[in-house]
Amino acid sequence: MNVLSESLQPGTIIQDTYKITKLMGEGGMGATFAGVNLATDHDVAIKVISASFVENTRAIDLFKREANLLRSIQHEAVVRYETTLQDKDGRLYLVMELLEGEPLSYYVAKGARLSPDDVLKLGRRLAGGLDAIAAVGIVHRDIAPDNIFVPDGDIQGAKLIDFGLASNTIGTEKTILGDDFAGKFSYCAPEQLGVGEGKVSARTDAYALGLVLMKIAGLPVPGEGEGMRAGMARREDLLIPEDQVGPQVADVLSSLLRANPDERPSPITPVFERALSGIGQPQEASDNTKIAVEKVTQGQSKSKAPLVGGVVGVAAVIAAVVFFMMQGNKPDLNGQSKDQAEVTETILEKDDPFAEANRLRTSESFDERNGAFAALKLMGDDTSESNEVRIKAYIMIAEMADPETFEVEKSAFEAPDPRTALRYYKSAADLGSQDVSDAISRLEN
Repeated sequence: MNVLSESLQPGTIIQDTYKITKLMGEGGMGATFAGVNLATDHDVAIKVISASFVENTRAIDLFKREANLLRSIQHEAVVRYETTLQDKDGRLYLVMELLEGEPLSYYVAKGARLSPDDVLKLGRRLAGGLDAIAAVGIVHRDIAPDNIFVPDGDIQGAKLIDFGLASNTIGTEKTILGDDFAGKFSYCAPEQLGVGEGKVSARTDAYALGLVLMKIAGLPVPGEGEGMRAGMARREDLLIPEDQVGPQVADVLSSLLRANPDERPSPITPVFERALSGIGQPQEASDNTKIAVEKVTQGQSKSKAPLVGGVVGVAAVIAAVVFFMMQGNKPDLNGQSKDQAEVTETILEKDDPFAEANRLRTSESFDERNGAFAALKLMGDDTSESNEVRIKAYIMIAEMADPETFEVEKSAFEAPDPRTALRYYKSAADLGSQDVSDAISRLEN
């Protein structure tokens, strides 16, 4: 537990209004808590940046950017912002709605797949949020399954979260992160990878939404898991197989996944409305909001299963909402420098990426060590990879942070980070590894 979380224990009252009830996650830059508004008795999420980072211009700009973006948006498909506070010690607080459920990535990892009409319903919901942020000049830049939250398994209640990468300068690459790549390789538009003129706009988010819907519809996403090479797979218009998803979904996805941004629709909600009308679906959400999905198990026929995994905890959404706030001394995967991104791409192109990552994580160059971390994380998070590959990647990351194996000259971390090590060991265990039980026990005690 760091100094920040020790000073903000359950029961702490912030400016006579917000009471902290539970620590949800923490990192070197700050922490996130569940809390309650004492004036109205409603639950909130409280994102805190520590006083020690007040002098960190990048951190403060990022925090204020997210706060300002959220304040300007009022839409049911966008996480609701409440207020920003600063206390006498210099700590900043971003207060927003507390969500319960899981991100869409949780269901994707479980093998859940939506039926064609439900793909359109989810798309219409998220399109409304994207059109709302575009209307005030915002580009999210990181539309991906882990930034789409599904409260209580209800896709018609889905919300866009984590605006830490958003840019309010449409048509340019300028963000507070600089000119470098921002977003996730597997779900980014070709212009984010330097294809064409490379200008980011609202149509960039439309393309990313198309890739997300491809994934949840059960289609392979071109370039997924290939790092920056994904741009090569997306240089041309993507063709959607109508026989697998139906004509309406195929038409919608084909329009969103045009290589030329100018050929993509804007706004995008009408595209989904027309498609739903074409299959006889009502314009408004139905009373049955627990949408079923088609779950496909290899070697078995499709069977219906609800997109409801139970409320495992609020931690999953908090982790997504506060991705950058939780970085602390951790490698900056999404905000990689050009040199780091080139290292990551080189590693992923090797016949044995693990051998290359292992070699470079002991490099004297921080860019090479950070690039090795990024490559390992991409391999670990790639659900299309075998469990064996993903386990190996997660263990290698954990060993970088584990106090027992940490060496500053051989890690992308600036200092040992037992919480991060424990998280990645647990990720390996969740995939079936039996070799990490001792490390988990040691770090939990």
